Amino acid sequence: MPFHPSLHLPLLFHLLIETPASISFIFFPKAQLLNASPDAILISRNLGGLLLAINLVCLVFLTGGESYNNQLVAKVSLCFATYHVWPAHRAYVRLARGPKGRREEQKVLGGPVVHLVVHLGCLISLFGGGLMGIMS
Repeated sequence: MPFHPSLHLPLLFHLLIETPASISFIFFPKAQLLNASPDAILISRNLGGLLLAINLVCLVFLTGGESYNNQLVAKVSLCFATYHVWPAHRAYVRLARGPKGRREEQKVLGGPVVHLVVHLGCLISLFGGGLMGIMS
């Protein structure tokens, strides 16, 4: 039995959003962190690698056909939803600091307003899809 259709769109949304982010963190870490130390660059690349791995898990589920059941995909979707709390929090903090806290900060992939909206959207869709998948 294929997994619940409510899980396809959130996983695809996550994949489309996090692929550019993973590329940015891996190949352009200085765009994410101005004046970054060599250790911070390594941490940024580590995060990019983690995002890439999560994206590959999404891709496995999206292309796996009937191999996966609702419960598994729903639980993984709920796990992915928890990730999006943290980039949403980062975007909120950047906005709360105001322009003074953002001196010389680059707008990478849309800036904090876009990040907040997109990550809240991913959080809600993955959480909602996960719950619907568990209940089906």
